[in-house]
Amino acid sequence: MFEHECVPFAPSLIESMRSLGYSFPAAIADLIDNSISANSKNIDIFSEPSKDPWLVILDDGTGMSENELYEAMRYGSSNPLEKRRENDLGRFGLGMKSASLSQCRHLVVISKQYHDICAYSWDLDYVIEKKSWMLKGFSEEELDKYPEIKRLKKLEHGTYIFLGDFDRIKESTSNISETFNKNLSEMNDHIALVFHRFIEEGLNIRINELPVEARDPFLSYHPATQRKKESSIYINNERILLKPFILPHLSKLSRSDLDKVGGKENLRTNQGFYVYRNKRLIIWGTWFRLERKDELNKLARVRVDIPNTLDYMWSIDIKKSTATLPDIIKKNMYSAVYDSVLGSENVHTYRGRKEKKDVDIEYVWEKIKNRDGYEYIINRNIPQLRLLEETLNDGQIKMLDSVIKTLEESFPVLALYADVAKGNIEEHKTEEHKEEIETIWNELNKQFEYIKANNLPLVRYYKAFQKVEPYCNYPEIKERIQKEIEKYE
Repeated sequence: MFEHECVPFAPSLIESMRSLGYSFPAAIADLIDNSISANSKNIDIFSEPSKDPWLVILDDGTGMSENELYEAMRYGSSNPLEKRRENDLGRFGLGMKSASLSQCRHLVVISKQYHDICAYSWDLDYVIEKKSWMLKGFSEEELDKYPEIKRLKKLEHGTYIFLGDFDRIKESTSNISETFNKNLSEMNDHIALVFHRFIEEGLNIRINELPVEARDPFLSYHPATQRKKESSIYINNERILLKPFILPHLSKLSRSDLDKVGGKENLRTNQGFYVYRNKRLIIWGTWFRLERKDELNKLARVRVDIPNTLDYMWSIDIKKSTATLPDIIKKNMYSAVYDSVLGSENVHTYRGRKEKKDVDIEYVWEKIKNRDGYEYIINRNIPQLRLLEETLNDGQIKMLDSVIKTLEESFPVLALYADVAKGNIEEHKTEEHKEEIETIWNELNKQFEYIKANNLPLVRYYKAFQKVEPYCNYPEIKERIQKEIEKYE
């Protein structure tokens, strides 16, 4: 055996690392994480959306010595498996570099500590020219050319980040100034939501001198918001906190309230879990497939607080924008889902109440009683749809939901009423004809085979199909399903 060190080729790898999938707002949020971890009380973002835009992030945190800054500029500067400080928002030792250079080609970091100023830069074109991992360093005199640098020099300690040469934005638009302004607006909204708890606790974040106002997705300040009982889950002696909230009915929300929860049109999309890592929002608007996104659930939110020691279990990525619910805690999440969903449905009871003729039957079409009359919607809880959702990704589920909403909105109420009045449509008869029963049973068996092939909970689905239309209308079909249940129970 022999060994030979294989060093990555700098120009290729550093360009490849730009394609981790950061959005502009997510990239800037990743940089703000470093400022918060450095105990900053004030974070200022300055920008100039010109033909050659730049962006500066300045904080009054602890700052870094020259050696600390050099290590911070190193790719993989920290081991994700090492235990981190309780308030540390980083993990991989890649965030500052990968986030910055995903958007631009020129990153300069200048830090001040104990009256000493040091500076290093990653310049992609310089790395390509040198064909090596070559950092640029600067003397204090060379820093005066950078915008807003005087603000750092006036601070006792802090860090300044300069982003320049936004090549990817330039390549994607014919009007870079307009596009950059749009990105800044989206960044403002993203920061207001992701860091809302820090802002509420006194952190000042400003963009071009204008303060960012916190966007509390739970409207916890609103007197009509329902705050459910907090619960805890312990894994490896680490505590996970769950706190369900039910937003007030739309009639009680102001324009400002709606803006904070993402707008009236996004209420349905934004329901679900809101996962925070050290009070920093990671992922939101998902039930992790423990519940479906239903119109009656749209006011339900569950705040989940996890410590950074459980990052590996939640599969949090470098961008800190995705997470996966660990199987080990799924069963403990149901109570929080139940509390929030049931509460959301109760809020809607006055304006939209489900009317069922038989509580033991899951109807395909649900009749909803509103103040002004009735409406019909497709029941999202029927096993046919739940089964399909189990094997779809989030994008496909959204597309399916969009198709269902289109069907609901296109329901030909007037034409159907006219045809029924004329006797042109008869209600479906459910007398047991052998051929019809066999056809239905064969169709149902195809769904059972699908359940088995995807290792889904067979008995749970058998019981669900017993109670859903049209199968519940046929006693023989129900008896056959019961026999299948008895085989597995």
